[in-house]
Amino acid sequence: MYILSLWLLFLLIFVNKVDVPICLGCKVASKDELLSIAKLNIMPIICVTLLIISSFFHLWFKYLINGAKTGPYRLTSVESKGSEHLVFLATYVIPLVGFSLENSRQIINFGITLGIIGAIYVRTNLFYANPTLSLLGFRVYEANIGDDRVILISKQELDDNDIINCITLDRKTFFAKKSLRIN
Repeated sequence: MYILSLWLLFLLIFVNKVDVPICLGCKVASKDELLSIAKLNIMPIICVTLLIISSFFHLWFKYLINGAKTGPYRLTSVESKGSEHLVFLATYVIPLVGFSLENSRQIINFGITLGIIGAIYVRTNLFYANPTLSLLGFRVYEANIGDDRVILISKQELDDNDIINCITLDRKTFFAKKSLRIN
């Protein structure tokens, strides 16, 4: 989920750093010319690779949320956490675009920074604060199910007293769908 949350960063770095000469009507580049273009575009190539990996994780997430569900559960209180996406975007993604990635030392520094942020992001279970999920139509809620306070990710709008089925993503984080009936 962390890699998926950074797809916008990868896209912005790609656009910022790609250096490919465009020539309409020119002959097809030779192998040596393509190699020299690739050497000039190491960061954009890394970003495209990470975008492809992010796409894989998105497909895996879609597969995961179609799995078996537990429930039904009644929500006793629901609070939207939609602003969590903006906090992540403003705090992490936008400032990282400003990294100067002109030499290997700066790229290594950038990688270490992403690694540290990722470790904190995963260890604090903030993977749900993912701007990608928001762009894909998911909503984040903090809710009570019985005596437990949990995080719910849903494509639907959830309210107090809704009946839901869940898929466990983490100990206190679930994907939720409204239930059609309660037993």
